[in-house]
Order: sequence, then structure tokens, then C-alpha cells
Amino acid sequence: MISAWLISDSQIAGWITTGWLPFVRISAAMMAAPLFSHRAIPRQIRLGVALLVAVLILPGQSPLVLPDGALFNPLGLQGLLLTGNELLLGICLGFLLQLVFEAVMFAGQFVATGMGLGFASVIDQQQGISVAVMGQFFMLITMLLFLALNGHLAFIRFLADSFTVWPVGSAVVQPETFGVLLTAIGGMLRNALGIALPAVVALLVVQIAMGVMSRAAPTLNLFAVGFPVTLMLGLVVVERTLPALLPQVERLIGIAFNNMGLILESAHVIR
Repeated sequence: MISAWLISDSQIAGWITTGWLPFVRISAAMMAAPLFSHRAIPRQIRLGVALLVAVLILPGQSPLVLPDGALFNPLGLQGLLLTGNELLLGICLGFLLQLVFEAVMFAGQFVATGMGLGFASVIDQQQGISVAVMGQFFMLITMLLFLALNGHLAFIRFLADSFTVWPVGSAVVQPETFGVLLTAIGGMLRNALGIALPAVVALLVVQIAMGVMSRAAPTLNLFAVGFPVTLMLGLVVVERTLPALLPQVERLIGIAFNNMGLILESAHVIR
């Protein structure tokens, strides 16, 4: 009776073989994606969440596909190559979603420069770098909108569906994958300019008006008068243009998921 409950070494190796590669892809994607990779969340919790997601989707995914019926050894050369492939794929998927937040943060930095707040910076808790305070404000708003739109659940669902399009061990990352990433980075810069353009144009008009005033009244202390006026009008412009951030974030999230789909479609089957 007791022997029926014993677990053999072959069973443990089989469980590790079945769940290792899905865990690598999911954990790499979560470590590169926003919210899941926040520095305030302990690393153990992040890995625990990735392991939980891998365990939950494990029964519904395809079995490991290897060429010529070879056995999978996680510590062998083939296992290391497959692990590196899944790691790279997960990082690419998470990085595309991270570009949405980077675009909004860049837009906030553009606005902060026009307001004269380019020198005011805070530490971004997610990346641990110094960013403009307005960029951090836009980042927090985007994070709240991402949660309100259930973007985190959609991302987990996408990771689960990715094993249907790209089963573990069936394809390798191609140069076309990096082409999608480069195109997405260029699109991030364009989207950042598109988000910040209304506020930047309005602040540019204010700066031109301050320049005309300085020419008309040379004795006027432009710094003492122009900076408070520019800051006040900049806050008014941000307050008026902030409601337009929601459709922009929705559009950027949709573009990110479309790019992730293009990455999965770029798979080159090895069997």
C-alpha cells in the first residue's frame, strides 16, 4: 500500500521535462513585461506566480516536440538550446508590452521639458532609473489604465494561447522576430510624439509668447515671470489632454498584442 504512493525518479524527471520549458517562457515574459516585473514585488513572488501559471496551463498544452524522437535532458546541450530559445521568446513577448509604457513615459518627458520641469526627476520604482516627474506621472496613470482594462489578464491569456501557435521545442527564434522588435521600437517613438504633440504645441505657443514679451519689454525679468506662467499653463494643458490618454493606451496595447502575434507567426518549425 505504501509503495503505491512512492514517486520514482523517472516520474520526477518526466514532470520536470514537461513543465520546464513552459515555465521558462512564462517567467521570462513576466520578468520583461510591465507590472509583473515591478521592483516592489519580491523576486520569489514573481517566480511563484510564473510557476503557478505554468502549472495551470500545463494540462491543456501540446506535448514537447523534438526532432527524431530524441529524449529531452534539461541539463544537456539540446536542453540548454531549447531553454535559451524559450527564454529569448519570452523576453521578446514581454518587451513588446513594456514598449507601451515606455512610449507613454517618453511622452511625459517631452511634456515636462516644455513645462520647464525637465530638471525635476524621481526614481522609477519599476526600472530603478531616474525619470522626469511628469513621465512618472504618465507611467502611473498608464499602469492604472492597464489594470482597469484587464491588460494583465489578457497578457496571461496570450501566454497560454502561445503554446498552441508555438509549441515548446517545435520552432526557433528567427531574424524576422528581431525585425518585429525594431519596427516596434520605431513605432514607440512615433506614438510618444503623437501622445505629447498637443501639449507640446500648446506649450510652444506659450514659449513664443514669452519670447515676444521679452523683446517688447527687455527690462522684464523673464525667468521670474515666464517660468510660473509656463508651469501653470502646462498643468492646465495636461489636465485638458489627460482624458485623451485612455484611447491612446488602448490603441498601444492593441498594437503590442498584434506585434506579439507577428512574433509567434514568424516561427520556423524544426520538425
